[in-house]
Amino acid sequence: MNNTFFAAATAALLLLTGCASPLQAPVALSKAALQTQGTRIGVAMTAPAKADTNFPGAACLLCLAAASVANSALTTHTQTLPTEDLMRLKADVADALRKKGQTVMVIDQPIDLSALPKLDALPNRSRVDLSSLRAKYGIDKLLVIDITMAGVTRSYAQYFPTSDPQGIVAGTSYLVNLADNTYDWYLPLHQVKSSAGPWDEPPKFPGVSNAYFQAVEGTRDAVLQPLSE
Repeated sequence: MNNTFFAAATAALLLLTGCASPLQAPVALSKAALQTQGTRIGVAMTAPAKADTNFPGAACLLCLAAASVANSALTTHTQTLPTEDLMRLKADVADALRKKGQTVMVIDQPIDLSALPKLDALPNRSRVDLSSLRAKYGIDKLLVIDITMAGVTRSYAQYFPTSDPQGIVAGTSYLVNLADNTYDWYLPLHQVKSSAGPWDEPPKFPGVSNAYFQAVEGTRDAVLQPLSE
């Protein structure tokens, strides 16, 4: 575990200081959102998270250090897990939209949401201003796939594990109307899968690895199914 240690510490600090923003509720994808004639839809992806371990509940720096040491072999293996199937989502989403008769533009480069202007938190509106991408790419709507976590999670109560390691993929997928930054679709992604058998089998951890691949496949299904209905 490398960046995970500091990310978890930062998240814990934000929760303690009350800086967390209200969560956006899911927004179902309606048929009307994809039926406007002449609408051009861009499909983009943020730079996907690299596979790593995560230890929620190890809420102090010493707790995180202890969890990191105790799971060092698991972390070393987790960081070798591939993310190509997640990265393929952009092309697969574009194909699904084209099959529904949409005019689609795939944005090749990952988009950096942190570089865009921030917006006040309002229900069913993006927290960042994506409207500049309308003219830049000649699109009317933007479908974003934002994978923020991939790999293995194991919950802790301070120094003590409270679960076996599980495969995880988390993030969001959403469709934004660039005229006003409102959501036509907002789908939280949180796939967590348990090992079907014993998990503590270093160095390859086959049970945990299979759980991760199931989480990846569950994420792909969650994103693609609404676009195929």
